[in-house]
This record gives sequence, structure tokens and C-alpha cells, in this order.
Amino acid sequence: MNEPEYLVIFDTEFTAWQGSHLRGWSESWEFRELIQIAAVKISIDAKGVEILSTFNELIKPFRNPELSDYIVDLTGISQSMVDDLGVDFPSALEQFYQFCHQGELRCLAWGNDPNILRENCQLNDIRMPEFSGGFTDLKKRATELLLDGAELSSGELAKHFQLPLSGHQHNALYDVRSLAGALQYWLASAELSFTQI
Repeated sequence: MNEPEYLVIFDTEFTAWQGSHLRGWSESWEFRELIQIAAVKISIDAKGVEILSTFNELIKPFRNPELSDYIVDLTGISQSMVDDLGVDFPSALEQFYQFCHQGELRCLAWGNDPNILRENCQLNDIRMPEFSGGFTDLKKRATELLLDGAELSSGELAKHFQLPLSGHQHNALYDVRSLAGALQYWLASAELSFTQI
């Protein structure tokens, strides 16, 4: 590969309560409202992965504006952080879309984050913008290729590969940096080639 390829790795955090994951957010009042979108724009070439820029936006949920103790403990995102720094979802989505070069850069996620974006568009009664670069579920790809760490959460990858990363696991910004480090590890160890991403 001569010219670097440019991609976006992104992650989301959304409202949850004790047991909501097991319930599949099935209670009438449970919604997977976004409270954070974070991303890194990366270049990949023969030298590996380089983080070029970072995106991190907190979002104010409107169906359940008070965060549960469960999600605060899980993510490290406090009620005051969301109240003071959060924007509405349409604004956050537009900023993320611009960060992805109007959706032209391919976006990598560790799971179903694109579906969470679509769900939140429906909750907010707005149209999902066209991400013409497409979405890739890197966790699914890693599982298919039997990559070391494929069974872990994105935030667990940094510790697994002993990467020097500080922050709070299950915070989207930490998790995308963890995933970028894992991608670098897989490429450097030849477990993964760029054409398989």
C-alpha cells in the first residue's frame, strides 16, 4: 500500500439501567438514547495506524434526561457533564457527519453502533444522513478472522494488548483509542491485512 487510507473509528454510549441489556431495553420507558459519540480519524499505511484527529460530543437525552447511576458508573459520564456540555442529538449527528467528511469516509465500529445512530434518528424524527463510505463492523470481522481479542469489548482491548492508554473503559473516547491501538497491533503482528478490514 503506497498511499495512506483514511478511515473513521467511532463508538457510542447510550442510556441504560441495571438489567436493561439483558432485557433488550424492553420496558416501555427504556430507550437507547445516545449520551456520547466519539471517533478518531486515522490513516493507515505501511507504517501502521496514525490518529489524525479526534471527535468527542456529549448528548442530552430527552426521553430520560436523568442518567441512571448504572450508566454513570459504567461510562464515567456524570449528569452534570451531560447537562453542562451536552448538545441535542441532531446537532451531534451533524457534527459527526462533518467529521466523517460528509459521510464519505468509511466508518469502523465494534458492534451495532450504526443501528444506534439510526434508532436515535427515529427517536428524534429526523432522517439518517447518507454515509456513502459505509459502515464496517470490525468486531464481526475480527471474530470471522479469529483475531486475538475478538471476544472482548472495545475498551478491554487496550489492557489485553498492554497498550499505554489512560481513561475510563466504556467511555466512547477511550474505547475508540483502544480500538485504534488494537488495529495497530493486529496489522503490525500480521494477524490482519488492510484488505481484510
